[in-house]
Amino acid sequence: MLFGEYDRTVDYKGRLSIPGHLLTADGETDWSRVMVLKGEQPCLYVYDVGTWKAILDEAYRSLDDDEARAFMHRALSDAQLSDVDNLKRVTLPAPLLEHAGIEKQAIIVGMFNRLEIWEPALWHEYLSRLEDVTLPSIADLSRARIREVS
Repeated sequence: MLFGEYDRTVDYKGRLSIPGHLLTADGETDWSRVMVLKGEQPCLYVYDVGTWKAILDEAYRSLDDDEARAFMHRALSDAQLSDVDNLKRVTLPAPLLEHAGIEKQAIIVGMFNRLEIWEPALWHEYLSRLEDVTLPSIADLSRARIREVS
């Protein structure tokens, strides 16, 4: 499970270091190669290859032919496979950095099964928009789960 928020610098080659503990969070996932793609917001999504393949397989199974084709075009046309080097750095291609508005600084956000990479000002702007969204509390979710298993 991926979580947390981490400030990082993008070097002149477009490399970004990922906190090592994120890459070993469950001890089973292979983070030696990752898929980097445009996020739905102005950010980047980073998936380990196994999780990304499972998402594509599910899309292929659950969508009709036209939907699957459109999904694959949208999801794969800008996606980039990147190796994670010994220093835990991933290279982010210039077109993807441009999509996210990232120049020098970035924030990595753990989002359960993926990482998101944001330009800091855009991340904080996005969070401020979420303040108006009503969400259940952790206590509410916990109570619902307890009732479910009781």
